[in-house]
Amino acid sequence: MACLAFHRQLSCRHGAGFSLVELLLVITLALVLLSVGVPSLRAWTVKRALQQTAEALVSDLRLARSEAVKRGALVAVCASVNGQSCAASEGTWADGWLVFVDRNGNRGVDAGEDILRVQARSESVASLGSLNPATDKRIFSYQATGWAKVAAQTFLIKPVDVGTATADLTRLVCVSNQGRPSLRPAGTTQCS
Repeated sequence: MACLAFHRQLSCRHGAGFSLVELLLVITLALVLLSVGVPSLRAWTVKRALQQTAEALVSDLRLARSEAVKRGALVAVCASVNGQSCAASEGTWADGWLVFVDRNGNRGVDAGEDILRVQARSESVASLGSLNPATDKRIFSYQATGWAKVAAQTFLIKPVDVGTATADLTRLVCVSNQGRPSLRPAGTTQCS
C-alpha cells in the first residue's frame, strides 16, 4: 500500500519505531546524565542530612535549656546509643542523643525520669564531636536558671565519604561555656 501524505511517507520508509542506533544513542545519553547526576544527588542528600543533624542538636540543647527553666529542674542532654540511656565510653554523639529530666542529678536516665526527646543516628554522619574526641563532653546539664556549667564544646559534624569534597559539607555547632548553642555558617571551621 502506498503512503499518500508526506508524514505517512516518512513512517512508511523508516517504520513506526526506533532504529537500533537511535535506541543505543538514547540509552548512552541517559547513562551519561545518570553518571553525572547521581553523585551530585548523593552529595546533596548528605549535605541536607548534616544540616538537619546540626539543627536538631542546636534545637535539642535549646529545648533542654528552656525546659530546665520552665520546670525549675535539672534537664540534661547526653550522647546515647540506644535512645534509652546515656552512653558510657563506647558511644559518641554521632550515635544519637537524648534530652531528659534529671530529677536526682546523677547524670543518668533513671526510672520515672521523663525522656523529652530522642535523636537517632544519621547514616550520613561519619563523626560528630571535637577534633579531640577524648575531651568531648558526654552530657550537658542545664540548671533551673537555664545555665549549664563549664559547657564549652565544639561539635564538628563530618559527613560520610560521598566521593566529592566532603570538607565543603562539614557543619559546626558551638556551645558556649554557659550552654548556649549556635550553628555556624557553612564553611566555618572554628568557634571563636
